[in-house]
Amino acid sequence: MTGNSLGLALLAVVGLTVLGLLGWAGFCFARWYRADTETRISLRQARQMRWGWKRLAPMLGLAVKDATPTVLQQYGPQEQPTKPRMLVPRLHTCADGFGVTVTADALPQVGLSAWQEASEGLCDAWGMRRIRIGQPKPGVIVARGFRREPLEAVIRSPLLGPDGSPTCRPGQFVSTDDVLLGWDEDGTPVVLNLAYSAHALIAGATRSGKSITVNTLLAYASLMRDVRLIVIDPNLGAVAPWWRTAYKVSDAIHPDEPTEILRWVREEMQRRERLFWSGRTDRITDFSPELPLLLVVIDEVANYTRHPDRKARERFEAELLAVASQGAKFGVRLWLLTQKPSADVLTTAVRTNLSARICHRVDTVEDFLHLFPDGRELDITAADRTMPQGVSIASVGDMRTPVRLRSVYLPTEACWQINDLMCASGLKVRELPTRIDLDKAA
Repeated sequence: MTGNSLGLALLAVVGLTVLGLLGWAGFCFARWYRADTETRISLRQARQMRWGWKRLAPMLGLAVKDATPTVLQQYGPQEQPTKPRMLVPRLHTCADGFGVTVTADALPQVGLSAWQEASEGLCDAWGMRRIRIGQPKPGVIVARGFRREPLEAVIRSPLLGPDGSPTCRPGQFVSTDDVLLGWDEDGTPVVLNLAYSAHALIAGATRSGKSITVNTLLAYASLMRDVRLIVIDPNLGAVAPWWRTAYKVSDAIHPDEPTEILRWVREEMQRRERLFWSGRTDRITDFSPELPLLLVVIDEVANYTRHPDRKARERFEAELLAVASQGAKFGVRLWLLTQKPSADVLTTAVRTNLSARICHRVDTVEDFLHLFPDGRELDITAADRTMPQGVSIASVGDMRTPVRLRSVYLPTEACWQINDLMCASGLKVRELPTRIDLDKAA
């Protein structure tokens, strides 16, 4: 190789190295720029953890000495004795708003038990409140460090920007998009997929944070272009922000009007029966603006199932049972909200069809057991007066074991702002009730 060729080769190597470093630096900057304040704190903490790891690992017994001589030691001068090398597990960090997740290689004699014994020292050295250590597969250790507890952190909904104003746009979602409900106690996102889910039940006492969870559900459904939202709410708490754009609404206290809405839903189910013949399927899962998913949300359902008008109450319960038992396969999703999910509020036949369960703080253990019959065997319960507002016990989607859930924060004021954006886009279907209408309703 000539001198010019060698120089060009070296120049190419240097150029590629510089480009690689610039790319890595650009990636780090982009990640830092997109991160929120809490994630940036975790990124700094992760960097400090990597820098001090080679010194910390031997102190906590997470490194091993390797006395096997290298090739140079084997064939080199033998005047000096061979010094053992210190093997330290390779470390990979991933930061988020709650803390840092560390992935490391398991070394001989330094496995899961050694990491668990060193957990207290890791907490102190890394500045964590707690650490959860597991071994998802042989040879790999995962240590999840928490700077702040996910159940204590109030995190704004992704539909809102840093200043609290909406950053979403009408029609940007579809029913197959995952809806972020919140985070469990390990910082894992809890999501709901309307297209692949079934019916659900939300329970919770007054001021337990139930309305915040419902706001998230209604907001995402309103922004989905292949979903029609139907809200029945005698107290106006849930339906008011979406009154102008929801497909059907009712604030009636008497069960007759809600019964008519449920009867319309059942008739729509019957119209969709032909799709089972043409589509050769037993469940509708493909939705569009022409064949939308129907989300039926009934707040304070006890107002109708315990109404003093017995005949009206029975008609409502009959339509409710028909929708609950058959609606899911026809593209209907029924969400019922109540303070006390007792047997006199919801019959066993209806409650059995509500597979997704979210239970905010309730007054008694019996109320909790109506949602989770095996609740006495669980380590968690919603019958706890110290449960913070916005925290619930949830079993949604593919979750088989109930977990603690901190709902994302979406206040009612933000729901009104989102609905204003929808109205400005031409999605308004009715005006707000006038003062005369409100007086008549009273």
